[in-house]
Amino acid sequence: MSSEVHTSVRRPVPDDLFGGRLRGAYLLDLEVVDVHEVATHVRSITMESSDLVGFEYKPGQDLMIEFPDGERSVRRRYTVRRADTVVGLAELEFELHGGGGVATRWASEAKIGDRLSAIGPRGSMGVRLEATAHVFVTDDSAMLATFAMLEALPDDASATVLLVTPHGPLSRPGPNPAAHVRQLWLDHSELGMTIPQLDLTTSLTAYVNGEHHFVRSASGLLAMAGIDEAAISTKSYWRRDQPNAPHGEPARD
Repeated sequence: MSSEVHTSVRRPVPDDLFGGRLRGAYLLDLEVVDVHEVATHVRSITMESSDLVGFEYKPGQDLMIEFPDGERSVRRRYTVRRADTVVGLAELEFELHGGGGVATRWASEAKIGDRLSAIGPRGSMGVRLEATAHVFVTDDSAMLATFAMLEALPDDASATVLLVTPHGPLSRPGPNPAAHVRQLWLDHSELGMTIPQLDLTTSLTAYVNGEHHFVRSASGLLAMAGIDEAAISTKSYWRRDQPNAPHGEPARD
C-alpha cells in the first residue's frame, strides 16, 4: 500500500448533475492499492486518492461508484468501512456471491492499480447521537454500514444488533462489542421470532438496512413490536426482483 501523502483536492459536483441532488458531494478519482479477503464471501478493497484527503463523511455514508459494464458504466453505492483522510485512503467491502451484478464481478477481479470514478459522500443514514438505546437490523449487504455506525456510538450507549445471514455466526469480522452492545447472529427464518422477544420498553431508535424486501419486513416487525415508526431509519441497498436505478439505489415502489 502506498505511503505517499497527497495534497487535498476539492472538486464539488456540478450543481446541474442529477438535478442538483448531489450538492455537498465531491468528484473522486480512486485507485486500488490493497485487496484482500476478510471472509469467504467478502472482499476488502482499499482505494487511494488525493480527492480523499480531508474527505468528511458520517459513519454509514457511502460512495456512488461508476463500474465498467462493457461499452457503458453503471453506478452502484458502497459504504465506507473506514478511511484515513490524512493520507487519502478509503476501505470498502464487497459481498461476493454467485450471479452477482456488475459491481460484484468487478470486485472479484479487482487488482492493485485499477481505477474507478465516484461521487461522495452520499446518504443520510447516520447514528442518532441523542438516543441512548439503539436497535440495528441488517443483512449481509448492509453489515458494513452497521459496523461503521456501531463504532460511532457513544461509549455509554446501549445497542442490540441483529445480524441476519445465511453464512452463520461470526461469518465476517466486525467491531468488538462494547460493554452495552448485544450482537445476535440470525438466519432469516429466525428474525420474526426474535424481534418480538426484544426488550423495547426503553426509548430507543432503530436502523434497518439491507435488501429492499428485507427492510420492509423487518421495519414492519419492529413497528408491530412497539417501536414508533418515526424512530425507525431505513435504507435499502438493492432489491432481489430488479436491478438498481441509474443513481445506484433500488426503486422505491
